[in-house]
Amino acid sequence: MSRYLLSAIIIILFTGCMHFNQNVQIGKKSFEQEDFYIMKALEHQHMGEYDQAIETYNTLYEKSSKTNYLIEAAKISFLTNNNAKTSLLIQKALEVEPTNSDLLRIKIALLMKENKVIEASKDIEKLLQIEKNSRNLTIAGAIFFQLKSYELSLKYFQSAYKESLDENVLLNMVDVLYSYLDRKDEAVAYLETHTRMQTCSRKACLKLVEIYGREQNIDGIISVYKRMYARFNEDEFAKKVVELLLYKKDKQGAIDFLSSTSYDQRMLLDIYVSSSDFDNAYKIASQLYEDGQDINDLGRLAIYEYEKNKNKLNKKILNSVAKKFEKVVQVLEEPLYLNYYGYLLIDHDINIQKGIDLVQRALKKEPNSIFYLDSLAWGLYKQRKCFEAKEILDRFIDTTQEEEVLMHYKKIKECLQQ
Repeated sequence: MSRYLLSAIIIILFTGCMHFNQNVQIGKKSFEQEDFYIMKALEHQHMGEYDQAIETYNTLYEKSSKTNYLIEAAKISFLTNNNAKTSLLIQKALEVEPTNSDLLRIKIALLMKENKVIEASKDIEKLLQIEKNSRNLTIAGAIFFQLKSYELSLKYFQSAYKESLDENVLLNMVDVLYSYLDRKDEAVAYLETHTRMQTCSRKACLKLVEIYGREQNIDGIISVYKRMYARFNEDEFAKKVVELLLYKKDKQGAIDFLSSTSYDQRMLLDIYVSSSDFDNAYKIASQLYEDGQDINDLGRLAIYEYEKNKNKLNKKILNSVAKKFEKVVQVLEEPLYLNYYGYLLIDHDINIQKGIDLVQRALKKEPNSIFYLDSLAWGLYKQRKCFEAKEILDRFIDTTQEEEVLMHYKKIKECLQQ
């Protein structure tokens, strides 16, 4: 509730309440020292000397009979929480100009501040007869919301929004529809229309995300975050899109989004790899290596080149992969690349001893890796050291279901039987 009250007060006080600068013109002063007193009042305001500023505006009013000086004094008094003085100033000014919109707005703000909401509702009806604009309609919506007249409050907010398309009015209207009238579909429709036809501002779109979150509408949230990323180009929103697409196991949707944007090509690479799409993984890794010359990317490139050609390997391809790995292992002591390169040399009978040496370097970093131990056992098998190979696999063979490890174990046992 306080949100609407505060919103109304802000609108009242900070929109169009100070007019004397427009009214005072050189050569048309009401008395000789009018400009001097104006500057004096402004200086008091600037220095935070509000009582003196109010007194000076009072003097300006008494000498000129211009109500706008009383309005300014009332506004300052209101902002400094001097309710009694504000009431006297408003009453004094209304005796002169009973239909002044600015005065009525300040009076309504004071009544709301003092929780005299019924009195404020009567004054807002008067104000709307004088000036029916978006600002006053919004104030009416806030007042009738405070009175729990939600249908009437909505009516005023809708009228204000129709006139201004102001997103703050929209959010007030959406809250009434969603939280107090249980017209959730209407609330969503207003937000969707505004964010698509006007602008996907942070406040409006995040409100839509909040509502879709309550409704567990994942597709709706994704749609909004896509619009926010298109508008603001901030990684935070792109990350949300990808996370939600992967949460609902829509890998293709994540791929399509990442492919159409410049956001996080490494994430796209990881999705391709997890989907065993090594053709596209190789393309992304190639571009990353070309752009950054990161030796890690060269290691990945070697893996993806091997995997994408796994069913059509030849000497040329193996040589290309080995050259890449050779550059990598001379610089990095990364177990993944050491083992991968080592296993390649062993499995394809290129250089079994070198392969074993590389795998042993990997095992120094991760001595309990079943994959690296399996590579070592396979290398020993290739050297016909089958007893040693079986001893290694015996340590963990009962705890794994890895198809390749089980096949190696079978071959090693056959070697021993022979």
